[in-house]
Amino acid sequence: MLVIAQHKIHDPEKFWSLAKSLTPSLPPYLKLHSVFPSVDKQSGTCIWEAASVKDVQQFLDEQMADVSENFCYEVNQDASIGLPLRAMEAFNN
Repeated sequence: MLVIAQHKIHDPEKFWSLAKSLTPSLPPYLKLHSVFPSVDKQSGTCIWEAASVKDVQQFLDEQMADVSENFCYEVNQDASIGLPLRAMEAFNN
């Protein structure tokens, strides 16, 4: 499934540095498709692929809880418009 993670970031410098360092070594049960930071880097939205929302939420809360509040939800792909092609290709394979 595709999962959206929305981040309300308390420490942008630490959050984005940590995100950059974690991305190359994500657990095998998670795949990060897209990252969309705000201009001021105090919020961000990401598209993940995982077996459950809980997997993404738990990972983010374990890694980022001291620098951000993270809210995750499953994407309704049937009602979505403009999902990134890479995410759609992965989901359909």
